[in-house]
Amino acid sequence: MILTGWALLAAWVLGFVLFRAIPGLDTGVAGLFYRAGEGFTVITNPLWEWFRQRIWDVSIVLFLISLIAWPLAGLRHRKVFAIPARIWGFVGLLYFLGPILIVNGILKANSGRARPANVDLFGGEHHFTLAGTFTDQCAKNCSFVSGEVSAAVALAILIWLGAELWRKSLPHWGVVYLRAIGVFVALFIVLQRIGTGRHFLSDTYFAGLVSLSVAWLLWGLLFAGWVPAIRAGLRRKS
Repeated sequence: MILTGWALLAAWVLGFVLFRAIPGLDTGVAGLFYRAGEGFTVITNPLWEWFRQRIWDVSIVLFLISLIAWPLAGLRHRKVFAIPARIWGFVGLLYFLGPILIVNGILKANSGRARPANVDLFGGEHHFTLAGTFTDQCAKNCSFVSGEVSAAVALAILIWLGAELWRKSLPHWGVVYLRAIGVFVALFIVLQRIGTGRHFLSDTYFAGLVSLSVAWLLWGLLFAGWVPAIRAGLRRKS
């Protein structure tokens, strides 16, 4: 857990340094999918859009189920769908704190960063803004960061968690298969959001880090014994 925390911190610092020092990372990657006079038309297969919507639906359904299953399992002291209350709590809090509160409620609502398709470099009317800079180029539902990528990474984390929970009842290839699905889901949404001009690379990078960081914090509080350790430390200081 400690090494994971340091790795996440390093990823945050490295990301901010790279994307702010080299703006071309954002504009260059977005430019790969842009065609002058046509827009972001490289990815136009309607199947991609359909699959993207279904992934989004799965996240919504999982979150809503967790809101019912978490208190139900806790009050009855029984598993719901073979999953204990603490896991359901992890699911609900992961979605609420990550994609809903931090990403959509705070960052996207206040960043003011225009989406690639709305930037003058790609035929739009607004100016490009460095990642992490809060500006006035977008009024609402802005580019920084990606809500769908944050939700997709949260879903990927939960798929990996499911693979661990059912490891004993699954063959080895089944565990590997579930993990591969989780990685694919996250990468697919990253590619789709960048390829359609809805987000810059940095939007997807930091969106993923938000969900990973929230998952790390929740795991420490719910399963790794951080709360008793914090209480013990406070008692010693008092």
